[in-house]
Amino acid sequence: MSAVTECEHLVQYYETDQMGVAHHSNYIRWYEEARTRLFEDIGLGYAGVEKEGVMSPVVAVTARYKSPAHYCDTVVIRAEITKYTGVRFDVTYKVYDKATQEVRCTGTSEHCFISRDGRILSLKRAMPEVHERLERIISNS
Repeated sequence: MSAVTECEHLVQYYETDQMGVAHHSNYIRWYEEARTRLFEDIGLGYAGVEKEGVMSPVVAVTARYKSPAHYCDTVVIRAEITKYTGVRFDVTYKVYDKATQEVRCTGTSEHCFISRDGRILSLKRAMPEVHERLERIISNS
């Protein structure tokens, strides 16, 4: 297992503006798509963790747009967990065109762990087996 994944996304018509260019807000959605896949790939899907009462909201997000994606382009979103403290984690993203490999966007998202009632959680205390698994996966990446 790795703390990195890639997923493909076909740019839809409704995601574009009048010029056929993907609207900037969609990149953040694509980040989420890749991040969700990443956690599924490492066996820690959001649905299962949330069922245990642990949430991981976005506390910050960045996007640096390099070149436009267009309607019907297939982009690849690469997501990697780059930091994990037990209370917070960061993910970096690279969105690139599948056919040309041209980078469309790079960015990050920062997250924390909270309980259902909104209190900050230490994953080490709340879910020690998940904490240990994440530490192993990240140290092997």
